[in-house]
Amino acid sequence: MEKLHVQPTELDVLPYYEFEYTLELYNEIIKERNDEDKKRNQETQDSYNLGGMQKNAANMTKGMSSFKPPTMPSINTPRF
Repeated sequence: MEKLHVQPTELDVLPYYEFEYTLELYNEIIKERNDEDKKRNQETQDSYNLGGMQKNAANMTKGMSSFKPPTMPSINTPRF
């Protein structure tokens, strides 16, 4: 969390417009950090190609679920 460097009692005493302005600044800081985090995560994902690996893993598991073991042929034993 970002520290506002303002005591809660000071926030209570602030006029409405100053309180609103403080909240707007705080929201902008949070939005900027979220955007930076998204960009950093996207860059990391692109550099390691995690999206492609996840797709390949999903395709491999999809193929394994359709795998059926071979059936044993029925052989009649000769009678004497």
